[in-house]
Amino acid sequence: MRALMYLGTRQMEMQEVEEPGVTPGHAVLKVGAASICGSDLHGFLGKSAKRVPPLIMGHEFTGEVVDLGRGAEGLSIGDRVTINPILSCGRCDECLRGRTSICPHRTVIGIEHPGAFANYVSVPEKSCFRLPDHVGDLEGSMVESLSNALHIFDRSLHGFIRSVAVIGAGTQGLLALQVARHIGATRIAVTDRVPSRLALATSMGATHAIDVRADDPVEAVFDMTDGQGVDLAVEAVGHTATQEQAVRMLRQGGEAVLLGLGAEAPMAIDGVAMVNRELVVRGSYAYTSVDFAYSLELISTGKIDVASMVVERDLEQGPGIFTKLVDDPGDLIKVALVPGS
Repeated sequence: MRALMYLGTRQMEMQEVEEPGVTPGHAVLKVGAASICGSDLHGFLGKSAKRVPPLIMGHEFTGEVVDLGRGAEGLSIGDRVTINPILSCGRCDECLRGRTSICPHRTVIGIEHPGAFANYVSVPEKSCFRLPDHVGDLEGSMVESLSNALHIFDRSLHGFIRSVAVIGAGTQGLLALQVARHIGATRIAVTDRVPSRLALATSMGATHAIDVRADDPVEAVFDMTDGQGVDLAVEAVGHTATQEQAVRMLRQGGEAVLLGLGAEAPMAIDGVAMVNRELVVRGSYAYTSVDFAYSLELISTGKIDVASMVVERDLEQGPGIFTKLVDDPGDLIKVALVPGS
């Protein structure tokens, strides 16, 4: 089969590799679409120690079941599915608390196991979620991405959230924006430096689109909130400066959630302000199966728009697409690689 192989920093190559065999409890899928995650780009740049070449990446994907191993009784040949790629142990303290995303023994399809930038991939049957017939492969490949945004708000809902600032109008930022709108936030600011992304954010429900080339984002957020600051700030870029901005945007008692990867240095935290203003700063890693199931429901019922941000490219174009996304993405937000498209 054809596969996009990560060979080292900024090295991607299409190769002929052996198709995965069927094993107990697993399904072999013919890949429908596999979206490129920001963390895949970090891996491509050599900034992800977990991604060890040679590796087939790809953890956001859909597929059709073409073979089933012994014991994989919950699926049938021909089923279309999307995959929760996080494989948690189910036995550690974190798993027993329901926090499976931070299981210390977790592994991930596309990182520790061969992923879906290929014609076929093997996955555990228990990781498969059936796709409704009306949900296409591109939309289905976005279920994993939306799950990240849902996990943020699930852990931050302590009463009403009226105001939200989202730093970065990439995939995760635009999804966080839509979840904020879905839960009833009435003031939602999105910051970015790309006009087309800010225009898309506005169309998706941002009440304030802030171009950081022209305006100070912290001042603009305080203007939006009549000098109060926001209940929740979501940092979806992954730079030290924007992480610090997220904290400075908060109202008294507000919460900043760090989602973006790749900060070049540790952020500075004003401990006195943290104490006196009772601020909360926390990270958010991935999602649980509950988040994943809800994400699929929101996409399948049309409550969240993912189609506007993802475009299809042939898997064979993969090496060039990775280079473009890190060097000159232009208006591209999310790209799904499709075998034989």
